[in-house]
Amino acid sequence: MHALSRTAGTLVIVLTFADAFATTLVVGAGGGPLTRRLMGLLWRLLLRLFGGGRAPKLLGGAGAAILVTTVVIWVALLWAGWSLILLGGHGAVVDARTGVAADWAEIVYYAGFTIFTLGVGDYVAAGQPWRFLTAVSGFSGLFLVTLAITYLISVVAAVVNRRAVAVRIHALGTSAAGIVHGGWTGATFSSAFVQHLVSVTEQLSVVAEQHLAYPALHYFHSRNATTSSPIAVARLDDAMLLLRTAVEPGARPDDSVTWPVQAAVERYVSTVAMTSATPHDPPVPPLPDLEALTASGVPTVEEASFRAGTHATAERRRTLHRLVLADGRDWDAVG
Repeated sequence: MHALSRTAGTLVIVLTFADAFATTLVVGAGGGPLTRRLMGLLWRLLLRLFGGGRAPKLLGGAGAAILVTTVVIWVALLWAGWSLILLGGHGAVVDARTGVAADWAEIVYYAGFTIFTLGVGDYVAAGQPWRFLTAVSGFSGLFLVTLAITYLISVVAAVVNRRAVAVRIHALGTSAAGIVHGGWTGATFSSAFVQHLVSVTEQLSVVAEQHLAYPALHYFHSRNATTSSPIAVARLDDAMLLLRTAVEPGARPDDSVTWPVQAAVERYVSTVAMTSATPHDPPVPPLPDLEALTASGVPTVEEASFRAGTHATAERRRTLHRLVLADGRDWDAVG
């Protein structure tokens, strides 16, 4: 029985650190298996309770709540693991004053203050092997808590960066047609508009990689659509669709401008979709408004030609629709 307890405790500790390392240090893993499932489960629950505009303020705090819950579970599992190991050693912990062996509640208490390095001293390890394991447990707790705090700070910085990119895309226009029209000078697309697209490409690429490095990033819901990354990227993707297939070929920006933007959007879609917690695939959303673009004075192709050029984008746009829904919003917000 004692050997089983020690084995179970060791396994819990190893799995806890494996999950924490996969989440915080392994870029591209999309989080550890426990973290990935836990975050998805909590987000789906919160989305069902507060999504659809029912309680946007509460949903806005979901990301922080999910992130803190994950860290708390890591610490709780580490605590449980060391408790099991110490419970598996007969007389491993004794009362510092009387030398009497601690009971199970006192051992759990001892394991807790050891991994938090509190050093109370009312209970001590009995024997050299247990003293050594006490030192190891203290180091493991200090290491995990430091790793978690560093991760929390990095996630907050990534959230700020993601919101900034969304604001920049929103500043280009409040709809796909608005973005295209905003760059049109009456004869061509302005150099400033082209420069904005080049800059957004770089920033969006960073956001896409941050979603892989910090899987919790997906669950930070923006209360305002202006700072919503899924809304901004979906709108940018529709704008690129108009530029590449709806604007007359002679008036379009060079492919060296639009294709990198499209590649950055596709990378964003592929990475964020790994952490999306929406369980189903919605229909392909409606195409951006060609009539609004034509009415704004931008030269466009015929409707049939535009629709024919959009067939290959259906699955990507469906995934973007899923990401918008996973953010607790409807496609109407894309504009």
